[in-house]
Amino acid sequence: MWVKDQRRQAAISESNTIEKYAIFRERATRLREASQPGETHTDMELLYKFWAHFLCRNFNPGMYYEFRKLALEDSHNNAPTGMEQLILYYDETLNNKKKTINEVLAGHYVDVVKGDDSPIQQSAFAKLRTSLRNGALDLKSRKRIDNLLDAKLKELLEQ
Repeated sequence: MWVKDQRRQAAISESNTIEKYAIFRERATRLREASQPGETHTDMELLYKFWAHFLCRNFNPGMYYEFRKLALEDSHNNAPTGMEQLILYYDETLNNKKKTINEVLAGHYVDVVKGDDSPIQQSAFAKLRTSLRNGALDLKSRKRIDNLLDAKLKELLEQ
């Protein structure tokens, strides 16, 4: 299966058939619970990728909060895939030319950027810096993010 912005084809679940979202989600989250710390099951990786792309165009608060909750939990268990996809989602949402980033999403994105000095935080920081340097960034989205930044973080992002 081809995934947006990926050069290589993503692995496909062994049960490569059309299936309802609810069934796939239940199986992926069940397999996630059985995974070893630091590992992300293939179905869960696919679910994270689905959420990251689907929510950009079809925002659903319940789905978003589940995505965020599981990504944060997995990150605390040294499995970064969920947070990597969440950061891609925040970046895609911020750079959407048709919609202004939601205030809650902007706050959550800035919270990740303000986080510990981990590879995840560094990735979020780099993506936010790139977005803020992009002259085509929606002015309302830029202001929304800018209002959430303290002076120190603004200075770091401007370097």
